[in-house]
Amino acid sequence: MRKPKGNLKGGIVRKTENRLITIPRLIILALLLLVMTMGLWIFLRGALVKSLIGGIANLETQGYEVTHGGLTIEGFPFSISAVSQDISVRAPRSSTPSPVQNWSIKTGNLQMRSATLTPLSWDIRHTGQMRIDMHGRAGERYWFEIAPTNIEARAVASLRGTLKSARFDMGRAQLNSLVGTPPIISKIEHLDGNIKVTDAVANIALRAKDLRLSPKIPAIIDNILGRKLSLIELNANIDNWPLLEASGAQAWQTAAGRIKAEHWAVLWGNADMVGNFDLTFKNGKPEGTIQIRIKNAKSLIDNITAAGLIPAQYTGTINSLITMRETDEEGRKTIDLTIKNGTVKMGFIPIFEF
Repeated sequence: MRKPKGNLKGGIVRKTENRLITIPRLIILALLLLVMTMGLWIFLRGALVKSLIGGIANLETQGYEVTHGGLTIEGFPFSISAVSQDISVRAPRSSTPSPVQNWSIKTGNLQMRSATLTPLSWDIRHTGQMRIDMHGRAGERYWFEIAPTNIEARAVASLRGTLKSARFDMGRAQLNSLVGTPPIISKIEHLDGNIKVTDAVANIALRAKDLRLSPKIPAIIDNILGRKLSLIELNANIDNWPLLEASGAQAWQTAAGRIKAEHWAVLWGNADMVGNFDLTFKNGKPEGTIQIRIKNAKSLIDNITAAGLIPAQYTGTINSLITMRETDEEGRKTIDLTIKNGTVKMGFIPIFEF
């Protein structure tokens, strides 16, 4: 005779298994998670719309004009995808020339996307053209379009709504002048950047490759350096980033904002330069030090002197200072500049004023 399975006690058979994970329980758990995700999506959609409406209203109270071609929100329930076209922002108008006023920008197609469960991280994409209208300090007008303006970006915010990190990448683009003075750059091959905020300091890394300058740049610059700017690199730390993010550049400069670069590089014609700088702002003007390590320094200085950009009485002294500098293993000479009271000096020699 076969023995019954299980434990015998008082003639009763008891099973030892007690299954915690069952198909019905998994189904119920999945349904609960789906309902929670749907509820979170609806909440985030409302928060996004409210935030956009509030942001536009806040800009309008400051004198900005904002229009757009409507807003579409899709992706239910696992992502938030907001799409808008023809967003136009016009800054407050002023009768006097001011770079922070009298400008406008109009975008093409703008898309923002975030996973429902990670609402503080957004992927941003711009396609189509972008049109910019701006004015310089001397009253000159720059009205141009960037075509195409294909930008891929990602931004991550903190729970307080401040920026934690961001990156962007922009491909080949042509800058076409429409009215007024053409922009100094006429073509971009590639542009990218990263921002990472730690405490009150933001580390910024920027890189631009193969910039073609406008045919209408001053002839003196074209003769010295040419119209192709092969490389620009910058890796810098910006102190007091929260103030800059919240209140803008003017308030940041007034509070003696500081930017310190451990590395920058420029390859422009026969100017092959790398270096670092440490600058603060006083009365709206930069002050501090700039170090330049440059190849073929004498040849470049001779060209600048011949163009009349360095006062003739200082030419001999500058050449002597450069000659005395040792050449490092990369074939570069080091030039130290100081900036104070709107004057750039090499040693005690003023070479530029602004």
